[in-house]
Amino acid sequence: MNVTRKQFLKTFAIGGAALASGLATPSILRAQTPTLLRMNLVVGNQDPSFGMWQDFGRRIEEAAEGTLKVEIYPTETLGKTNDMIEALSRGAPILQDSDPTHLYNYKSDFAAMMAPYLLKKPEDIGALWNSDLVRGWEEEVQAKGIRILTLTYFGTRHLLTSRPVAKRADTQGLKIRNAPTKMWNEVGRVLGGNITNTAFSEAYTALSQGVADAAESPLSVIYSTRWYETKPYVSLTGHLVATTSILMSQRVYEGLPEAAQKALDTVGRDYTAIRQPEIVALESEYRTKLEEAGLVFNDVDQASFFDAAAETPNHFPEWTPGLYDSINQIIS
Repeated sequence: MNVTRKQFLKTFAIGGAALASGLATPSILRAQTPTLLRMNLVVGNQDPSFGMWQDFGRRIEEAAEGTLKVEIYPTETLGKTNDMIEALSRGAPILQDSDPTHLYNYKSDFAAMMAPYLLKKPEDIGALWNSDLVRGWEEEVQAKGIRILTLTYFGTRHLLTSRPVAKRADTQGLKIRNAPTKMWNEVGRVLGGNITNTAFSEAYTALSQGVADAAESPLSVIYSTRWYETKPYVSLTGHLVATTSILMSQRVYEGLPEAAQKALDTVGRDYTAIRQPEIVALESEYRTKLEEAGLVFNDVDQASFFDAAAETPNHFPEWTPGLYDSINQIIS
C-alpha cells in the first residue's frame, strides 16, 4: 500500500514516540511480522536506476529470511532528502537515497567524496568505502543516528547547457542548478557559473522557465528526467565520478533481529561491486538516446577546470587536515 508524505510523517510521529518511550510492539509480535522499511529515492520511476533499487530491496528481503519488507518510493515522495535524513537520525524506518554531501552536517569529511575531479574512476568508490578512513567516518555518523547501508557508483556527471561549453571561461554568466548543500555549491563554483539552488524535483521547471541555464548530472538522469527537452547541449566536463548511498536509522538497525542486520550489512556491502558495471553500461546507452533526441555533445578542456578544483580544500577548513592526500593514497 502506498502512503502520502503527510500520512507517513504522521505515522512516524506516532510510531517514533512509541519507540523512544519503550512502547514498541512486543518482540513476540515483531518476530511474526517483518519490519517495513520505506526507501525514499531522489530519482523517478522512469530512471534506469529505479529498477536497480527495486532489485536491491528484493535482495535484502530474500537475505533477511522474512524479517524485512522494503517498499520503494520515487521522486522524494516521502519528503525532501535533508528532511528525511533528519527524521531517520531520530528513528524513522526510512531508507534514504542520498549522495555523501548530505552527510556534511554529521561528518563534514564525507562531502569530499563528491569533490570535483578528486575521484578518477568508479572503482575508487569501493576502495574508499572499504578503507579504514571511511569506516572511521561511519562510526562517527552512527553515533549520530545514521547508518550507511551501501555506497555505489551513480554515474559520471556532465553539464547540460543552453550553449556549448569547451572551457571554464565559457560558463561565465550561466545559472547552473545545484542542490542546496555546501559541496554542491562548490561544484558550481568549480564549473564557473552562477549558482542556482533548486531541489531535484523542481529542476525541470527551473530549466524550462529559465530560472537555470544549465544543470549537471549523469547522462541517464538527464534523459530520464527529460531535462534534455529544456537545453540543447551536453558538455562532457566529467567533473564528478559520483557516488550515491542508502542511509537508514542506526536506532532502527539496532532494534532488528540478527538475520535482518546481517542481510542489510551483507547485501549493502556487496552491492557496490554489483551496481558499478550496470551503471557503466548505461552511460554509453544513454549518450546514444540523447543524441537520438537531438542533443549535441562536445568535448571539454578539463584542464581549464583543474585550478579551480585544486582550491576546493581551501573552502572546507573544517575538513581533517591532509584529507585529500589520505584519499589519494587510498584510491591510487
